[in-house]
Amino acid sequence: GFRLLATMPGVTKFFKGIFGNEEEEDNWTDQFSEYCPKLSMKTRIICWGVCFGLGMFISFLGGLFVLRITTQPEIFATLYTVGNLISISGTCFLWGPCSQCKKMWDKERWLASLIFFFSMAVTLTCAFAVPPPANVPLVIFALIFQFCALIWYSASFIPCGRKILKKIVASACCCA
Repeated sequence: GFRLLATMPGVTKFFKGIFGNEEEEDNWTDQFSEYCPKLSMKTRIICWGVCFGLGMFISFLGGLFVLRITTQPEIFATLYTVGNLISISGTCFLWGPCSQCKKMWDKERWLASLIFFFSMAVTLTCAFAVPPPANVPLVIFALIFQFCALIWYSASFIPCGRKILKKIVASACCCA
């Protein structure tokens, strides 16, 4: 009975309409990739390095505003968060944007990705929505949270990176 239903064109079209199909997804990525030029590995690494360097520079500029955090926490938080976004977006050059998105949300690192993006939203929310002076300690806490989330997210791309990071933190806590 089920095979008979599966061979009927109307039933197949109905289920493809509900669940989509892999052919449509492949066509979407093919259409998207035609707008992205094919890059050599050298060019990909250079572009990643430029994005990473620019992101770190913008985060560093945010650090220059640390002395003004009591009066302008939104500048510090925005520069630091934008710097992180630019640094992370550089990885799209290494793997390609579609592949990078798939890697970010695969079963091994979806939670790390979610926490990282959540931490950026919390940082900006504390900087812009919480009235002073309560926003200053919250922004500092959110920035520390964002930094830790970035380290954990980045470690998810290194083979055994999280295990190594856990051992480093455990040994640092035991020594203290």
